[in-house]
Amino acid sequence: MKTVKGFCVLFMLHLCFFDSGRTGKVLVWPMDFSHWINLKVILEELHLRGHEITILVPSPNLMMDDSKIPFNVEILQLSVTKEDLMEEFNNDFYTAIFELPRLSWWDTQVKLIELNKNFLRTLKRACDSAITNTELLSRLQAAKFDICVADPLSFCGELLAELLNIPFIYSFRFSEGNVIERVCGGLPSPSSYVPGSTTGLTDNMTFVQRLENWLFYTMNDMMFLYFLFPEWDDYYSKVLGKPTTLCEIIRKAAMWLIRTSWEFEFPYPYLPHFEFVGGLHCKPAKPLPKELEEFVQSSGKDGVVVFTLGSMIQNLTEEKTNMIASALAQLPQKVLWRYTGKKPGYIRTQHTAIRLDSTERSSRSSQNQSFYHSLWNKWNL
Repeated sequence: MKTVKGFCVLFMLHLCFFDSGRTGKVLVWPMDFSHWINLKVILEELHLRGHEITILVPSPNLMMDDSKIPFNVEILQLSVTKEDLMEEFNNDFYTAIFELPRLSWWDTQVKLIELNKNFLRTLKRACDSAITNTELLSRLQAAKFDICVADPLSFCGELLAELLNIPFIYSFRFSEGNVIERVCGGLPSPSSYVPGSTTGLTDNMTFVQRLENWLFYTMNDMMFLYFLFPEWDDYYSKVLGKPTTLCEIIRKAAMWLIRTSWEFEFPYPYLPHFEFVGGLHCKPAKPLPKELEEFVQSSGKDGVVVFTLGSMIQNLTEEKTNMIASALAQLPQKVLWRYTGKKPGYIRTQHTAIRLDSTERSSRSSQNQSFYHSLWNKWNL
């Protein structure tokens, strides 16, 4: 008993007098859409524990409502309207989802480079608005932040951390072909058994599939290293006043928080500072609104299907809408689909007040939600 009491006393003294017992100042360079939804959960928990959060929010943005963010907010003014930003993004995303599959292999690579350059051009605007704002940089220097939380798909967070001479950590899911985490982060990913992201392959590949996987890695490496990164290498070198590369700075990340659960991943080697944090946004289910509850209960033994295209697809053409609606209409289940566009003419819509927060359920997030709530229901029977 004395040993236990002695340990408790030492532990409390540690909390009170050492770093783990004090609050800190956190600078955040976020990314929009589901990236922000997942990161916000971490920031809210840090805020509850007394840490001071300062977030740099570009204006305009698509999902980060600065009036509802309970942290210190620094607005980065960009010379573009929200409508223009939305139109630009929707056009690029529509091309990536619906047009790329129709192109030849070579045309697809050319189009991917073009789309990525468009995306990085948008990131550059936000980065410039922060880096060239001497007044903002002075305030950030004076604040003496302890750490920066960034997203490796939204370049510039690591650059700010370097300028402020503070450590930084990443929160993200994956990059195309896992280029950033492999080439820049040093994550081992042998193409013989680690399938590249978005390939649809598994860890049990035939020889031809392994060759396909290797080509996928190689083409993405070439696209990033020879067509996308050089511009940022020059930019970072100019800002820091010394020769450097984007990858060299990214490699300094103290930790990578990977937004998925290890049980959803194929086996592959990963480094000690790569941590799986999937499902942090999952919470115990709340009672459904009366109208939605009646809809679910009326589904009978077939049940209900929740259909979502994630947080990034904001519009669909009428042709695509009708195609999806026609396919969903063939299911025996009732379907819940959060859709804000023009309603297909032959679809009868009821419960127009129903809204699902489907923006949290894209990609692996939907699996995390399903896994979490199935276990929650089992444990609470």
